[in-house]
Amino acid sequence: MNNFWQRLLTGTVLILSIIVSLFSGFFFFSTLFFIFSMIGLYEFYRMATPKNKKRDYFSPMFAGALLYIICALTASRLIPFPWLEFMIPVAAYFFMIELYKNRENPFQEIGLTVLGLVYIALPFSLLNYMAFLPNETYNYELVLGCFIFLWVSDSGAYLVGRRFGKHKLFERISPGKTIEGSVGGILMALAVSYFVVGSLFKSLSPFDWLVVSAIVSVSGIYGDLIESLLKRSVDRKDSGSLLPGHGGILDRFDSLILSAPLVYAYIRLIQIL
Repeated sequence: MNNFWQRLLTGTVLILSIIVSLFSGFFFFSTLFFIFSMIGLYEFYRMATPKNKKRDYFSPMFAGALLYIICALTASRLIPFPWLEFMIPVAAYFFMIELYKNRENPFQEIGLTVLGLVYIALPFSLLNYMAFLPNETYNYELVLGCFIFLWVSDSGAYLVGRRFGKHKLFERISPGKTIEGSVGGILMALAVSYFVVGSLFKSLSPFDWLVVSAIVSVSGIYGDLIESLLKRSVDRKDSGSLLPGHGGILDRFDSLILSAPLVYAYIRLIQIL
């Protein structure tokens, strides 16, 4: 099976899994993305660790799992929100433990641990809250809308880029991306928001869906570039090999990692205002 068909089959299975989990209810959706977040966190620490060094995977991944689970439970109102404060001593642990490990680069070790939790675990955890926005009852529309915009903008950028792409967007980081492709992907996401999502999904106004599509499509490009930057810095082509034709979980969800927190912030902002 060549790379194209591998990518198509893997992408189709992944998309169907996400859609089915969203329609099946919060437990199934949250469980699926808990698995994704743990694999992504492992890929991140493995990718950032030199091959000749050993790393403690258990502690940061336990912290990431705890963050995700507490967010899922507080989002679904099974436990009160102040339970999140339990993460304060967990964060302090990673600073104090360096006193006993006697490693050469405590700055690097602490920074890498915290970066993994902020860059990977937190965005995936926020999806739990997004599943209960904007009306604090489980509603798949916001999360599914974000994925639709990501899928459309990604496909649009590929198709437009192949046909009209001439000017490199960020050649130093991602030689294949073009300005024309990126603009085409953004415009296609905006069109789908206006003509499809805004008409079918009533949890947000058509204008807010338009803003969300702009946030997702633009930040998704940056999310992809940021992951490419990190991979290049450690001389890696892919974050993993779990998904045939795509690489790892981070390679497939790099756009979501940046866009999810920004969409969450926007929805919370319009609720306050």
